[in-house]
Amino acid sequence: MDKVVMRLWYCKADKHTGKPIIVQDVEKGTIRKTNKINLKNVNIRMSFNNAVSKAKSSGATTILEVYKND
Repeated sequence: MDKVVMRLWYCKADKHTGKPIIVQDVEKGTIRKTNKINLKNVNIRMSFNNAVSKAKSSGATTILEVYKND
């Protein structure tokens, strides 16, 4: 089974900062905020109504799960 390496979601509360996209690096255990994402050689799946606790706390109901492309 593929392993999620990154999760992405939109945080409405951070819209005013100019960096409303939350990037959770599952492998490193880090979270950062940004305004754009550039990904190469990955697969992306949407996870509806299945947000992890950090995403839920920012109001996200849908997250993008990023997998390495083998």
